[in-house]
Amino acid sequence: MAKNPDSPEITFSEGLELPDGRKVRVLAYSDGSVRFRLDGTPYVISETYLSGGQNDHAIIKLSPGKQGSNAHANWFRDRLEKNRATAE
Repeated sequence: MAKNPDSPEITFSEGLELPDGRKVRVLAYSDGSVRFRLDGTPYVISETYLSGGQNDHAIIKLSPGKQGSNAHANWFRDRLEKNRATAE
């Protein structure tokens, strides 16, 4: 597949493994955008700070779970169901 000439180029890519085994990859692009890739889905955005001054930080917090305010309980319930299914 041909690369889209309007797409920004990846200028940085680094991955790491979290203590629980999930993998994260951070990619930076030539247009200044940043992408985070994280396995172990689903997640919900539970906190964001995206505006501010030049010396502020953008913060995005992802919590395990499905859509809704009870994200962590959904994640825990789904993991229990998954573990029961594989144990049987």
